[in-house]
Amino acid sequence: MRNPLRAVVISATSLVLLGGLSAGPVVADGQHVAAARKFVCKASADRPHWSKGAKSVIYKTRVECAGSEPTIKVRCKGQLIYAAGGSPSTAASSDETQSVKTDGSKTTFYTPEAGGKKVKWSGKFQGSTHCTSPGATVEIGDATTPVVPVKVP
Repeated sequence: MRNPLRAVVISATSLVLLGGLSAGPVVADGQHVAAARKFVCKASADRPHWSKGAKSVIYKTRVECAGSEPTIKVRCKGQLIYAAGGSPSTAASSDETQSVKTDGSKTTFYTPEAGGKKVKWSGKFQGSTHCTSPGATVEIGDATTPVVPVKVP
């Protein structure tokens, strides 16, 4: 089952919309809307898997944006959660900020991030990411994967 994606539109006031990308005008109030910066972003996460290149269990968060700015800064904090027999625990994490183009193309954030902790054991894993736009201090939303078994070769 796919998780719903959250999108954010920035105008004179902040509005949170659920659904796909739309760069259409949003009128929150009658003043300052024409001069306001506007963008819409959504985040999604791929299932955790073994990466030959990273030599680790990883998952990817993909962020896509549309809007009147050519790029916006997006910060994503991710957790790769190991679901063992007891309580779930964080196997690796990430905290990364990237410039994301607002042309609808996807930008990828990795957990664990490059140079981060390697996860080299098999088990059940889940990815959970929280993304914001630091410059506008706006919540873009969360992306969560299902719990999936990953076998390390």
